[in-house]
Amino acid sequence: MKTKLRKTLEAVWYAAGPAQYLMYGVWAIAISGMFHLDGNLQLLATAWKFSGFAIFVVTIWGTLRQKMLLILTSTILALMIGALYTSHAVMFSDADTIRAATQSHYMAIVVMVGWGYYLANLCARQSLEFKKAGIDE
Repeated sequence: MKTKLRKTLEAVWYAAGPAQYLMYGVWAIAISGMFHLDGNLQLLATAWKFSGFAIFVVTIWGTLRQKMLLILTSTILALMIGALYTSHAVMFSDADTIRAATQSHYMAIVVMVGWGYYLANLCARQSLEFKKAGIDE
C-alpha cells in the first residue's frame, strides 16, 4: 500500500501522468460546487464531487481501466449537470446575472469534458501500450 502511494507521489513530483489525473480529481471536486441545483438534482453535483475523490483513490491504488471508467463517469456527470443547469438558468432574475453566471459555468463544463475525454483516451492508450509491451498494470 505504501509502495503505490510512494510511486504516485514520485510521479506527481516529476509531473508524470498521475499528476494530471489527480488535478482532474481536484477540479471535479472544486467545480462541482459551482452549480446550484434544486431538490434531487443536488445529488448529481454530489455524485460528481465524490467521483473526484474516487479519482484520487483509483489513481493511487486502481488499475488503468478503473481510472478510465471513473474519469468517463465524471465527464458524463459534468455533461449532465451542465445540461440541467442550462435548463434551470432561469432561476436568476436579472439578464446580466444570467449571462455572467452561465458563461463561467459553460466554460467550466467545456474544460472538464474536454479534459476528461483526453485523460480517458490517455488511459486507454497507456493500457494498450502496456499490453503490447507485455507489462502488467
